[in-house]
Amino acid sequence: MKKLLSVVLIISFVFAITACSGTNNNGGENTKATPAPKGTEPVTNNASNDEGFVDGKYITPITLSTVWGLNENGSIFKEGESIENNVHTRMIKDRLGIEIKYDWVVTNTNDAYKTKLRLMLSSGEKMPDIITYRGDLETVNMLIDSGQFMPVGELVNKYANDTYKEGLALDPAIWLPITRDGEKMALPILDYAYNDDHVMWIRQDWLDYLKLDAPTTIAELETVMDAFVNGDPDQNGKKDTIGLASGFKNGFSTWMTDIGFVFGAYGTIPGQWNLAADGTLENGSINPASKEALTTLKSWMEKGYISEDSALYDEAIGAELFTKGEAGIMFGRNWLPAWPFPDLLANVPGSSYKAYPIPAGPDGKIGSAGGNPPVNGYMFVNKNSEHPEAIVHYYNWFFDNLANPQPGSEFENGFAEGYDYALLPDGTLTADAVANPDLFPGLKGQTAPALYYTLTYEGARIPSLYGDTHIKLANGEAPVTPYEKQEFNTRLKENIDAMKVVVEQKDIRMKNYYMGPITETMQSKNELLNKLVNETYSKIIYGQQPIEAFDTMVENWLKSGGEQITKEVNEWYENAQ
Repeated sequence: MKKLLSVVLIISFVFAITACSGTNNNGGENTKATPAPKGTEPVTNNASNDEGFVDGKYITPITLSTVWGLNENGSIFKEGESIENNVHTRMIKDRLGIEIKYDWVVTNTNDAYKTKLRLMLSSGEKMPDIITYRGDLETVNMLIDSGQFMPVGELVNKYANDTYKEGLALDPAIWLPITRDGEKMALPILDYAYNDDHVMWIRQDWLDYLKLDAPTTIAELETVMDAFVNGDPDQNGKKDTIGLASGFKNGFSTWMTDIGFVFGAYGTIPGQWNLAADGTLENGSINPASKEALTTLKSWMEKGYISEDSALYDEAIGAELFTKGEAGIMFGRNWLPAWPFPDLLANVPGSSYKAYPIPAGPDGKIGSAGGNPPVNGYMFVNKNSEHPEAIVHYYNWFFDNLANPQPGSEFENGFAEGYDYALLPDGTLTADAVANPDLFPGLKGQTAPALYYTLTYEGARIPSLYGDTHIKLANGEAPVTPYEKQEFNTRLKENIDAMKVVVEQKDIRMKNYYMGPITETMQSKNELLNKLVNETYSKIIYGQQPIEAFDTMVENWLKSGGEQITKEVNEWYENAQ
């Protein structure tokens, strides 16, 4: 699965750089584009300040030190270039007066970057001006606890441009993981909002054949699943279909083949820390509402609506029930048309699918695990840096010029011609370096998406842009900006329509409010408590234990460390706000 997603991501960023976007799924080599007018200058920050940054550039060039881990997707360089010397570093020095210096660079195989970083922290080694990190919160907390990095709240207030500030204001939870005693300890790297939220994917050809409407409630969903099991929707004369593709080997609220929506229909989400009515955090797995969800899932198992092997399936294997044509419904993210749904179209000729809203429970409740806040990593600023504001100016430049380039701008076509794009003789745009190697000299038939080199991983992303663009396109409006054209030309209609469903139903998301470090009690008790929950849930669903076993499980969970963990979680939450 990771390899497939990597392929999707590599392809996407070849096109994404033309408009700073996300995942690409259906290619499209050549896209009509107007060449950037000669002499067009990029947007600059015109602010002047006492750090010598005037009219968008340091009068006297400065050096910004950092360290880096080269990932597979970000290791493509033109002949003679490297992470230390490439089109990105040269452009930043020329445009901003910032020279990026790498204290060390590793190939990030087997988490080599994290390992080296943690060794530095453990030994108390002096850190560079900037540390960029995306990954586990344990390392994030080690960076904060090292005492080498400064609070960044004042940097944001004083230097961040409006686009960055507006993105940060989109979700207060953005700051939770990196707030200590009221101080913001790192600069969030923003990502697209709502991209992890779920929709209900249904075999549209099955609905049409059975003359059914898409369900809007759990009761209606059961009616549809019953027809999918007993109505021969694949028209092969056999009773060999199921209603819902599910796989809960890794938990009961997952990113694909999710059944967390069933719990959400009763007011909770398992496997995460939900915000209770009294403002405290509670573990969703022990909320009494879970009993009703488990009772519902038990009946679905008995009626054959879900696979009897669901407890053995992870997300990828569970999804094969849908892509092989065995199941008619699956819950997951908006971009599943990029992967794995092409397998469905290949395996079942004539099949079709469509995204619908998450159905409501018997009391009208609708709940789905909300994606994480729109954050894709953090930048830690050394408290001894001579120019702590420099990284904000750097990030501002990408927001101003590449996050949403305008028609006719210097970066309308991409970051750099001959790296991530090229212009064909007829004036059209291509990212096909295999067919046009002469247009990508020194790259041996590859493209070099230079945004991968940036200290912010992909340049800059405006959180609201992805969803807003897809709503516009789903409503039939014509794409105008380079970003809109890129999304229109590279995404399937089903993906675009799904994102509209997500945004219009965004209020149902039930976020995980605990994003702090592993607490002392978690370290010793988490494995035991997770096993207790998962085994009890599975045995109830499979009819091996009565529903009353849930109450016994809750009692054991609390006295086996859960009560202390709840206390620790809430102490963190109180301090982080």
